[in-house]
Amino acid sequence: MSWPWRLAGWALFVLAGPALLALAGQVPFLTSGRLVFLAITALAAVGLCLIMGFAGQVSLGHAAFYAVGAYASGILTAGYGVPPIVALLAGMVLAGAAAAGVARAVFRVSGHFLAMATLAFGLILYYSLGHFRTVTGGNAGRGGIPKLAIGSWEATTDTRMFLLCWALVVLGVLVARNVVDSRTGRALRATGASEVAAGCCGVNVVRAKVGVFVLGALYAAVAGSLYAHYVTYIAPEEFGLLKSIQFLVVATVGGLTSVWGGPVGAVVLVLLTEASREAIPLFVEGATGPYELTIYGLVLVVVLLLFNRGIAGGIAHAWRARGRGGGGDPEPLAEDATGRPVPREVAP
Repeated sequence: MSWPWRLAGWALFVLAGPALLALAGQVPFLTSGRLVFLAITALAAVGLCLIMGFAGQVSLGHAAFYAVGAYASGILTAGYGVPPIVALLAGMVLAGAAAAGVARAVFRVSGHFLAMATLAFGLILYYSLGHFRTVTGGNAGRGGIPKLAIGSWEATTDTRMFLLCWALVVLGVLVARNVVDSRTGRALRATGASEVAAGCCGVNVVRAKVGVFVLGALYAAVAGSLYAHYVTYIAPEEFGLLKSIQFLVVATVGGLTSVWGGPVGAVVLVLLTEASREAIPLFVEGATGPYELTIYGLVLVVVLLLFNRGIAGGIAHAWRARGRGGGGDPEPLAEDATGRPVPREVAP
């Protein structure tokens, strides 16, 4: 894709946040508060796209690192008076260290065993949050968390918090894009396609897998810290298996093989959920959760049938196919970590 088109795409992406904010209050189900949760979910899902879509590593415990960021911010700020921005950075360090340790252990296995190992880690942390009452507050949770502040600036309103979160989403996608386009990104894609082939091409497979797992955990930790400072209260039920599944569904619908998958999936699913919550009672009196879940599931199936690469991935693939069909340049071969072409049968 030429640079003018790329710049136009980035401009539209950056302006999408303010555009959504302008619609808040004009559309019945769209509020600035819901947009904050949309941006937080998108940020966490970008990290999951890197882990699963590019490195090909299954993770069902992404909410665990989300919890590490949230609890680090909550405990340090409410319990010890640490400035919020310092607590956020501390949460990133803790999540990164935890991810490195977990990755070294769980990446000894693969496939379904890897999925079960990451799931087990998430469940262990989830139940630990409810039992270490002196530190985490137990099932009652912890309150009194201050709003996020950077110097004299404070995110005291939903509008401010959303703009901050959206800026971090843009930054997160930019970082992910640069990683994917770099030599490290080529190593990740080769690893995701075939670990054996990647190793034969000189890729340090273990380092690549551990590195992307740590990077994905950092995204989740930042999202967790933003959540804690926004709601000013945290409890274990927000960080269980359902939250990991939510991140997975958002990333899958948006497109696991695209760095845009997180924001696109979050916009589609969060707005869909809120719209169905408002619309269904108009047709079925007294309708509650099961009806919403039915509509949610049906739309999810339709999206995946129409876009088996996810929405963002499907659009990108169609655009490349259009270029090749219209006499454009052929799709280049993927490259390994040294810049040499990788055969198409192992290229992502």
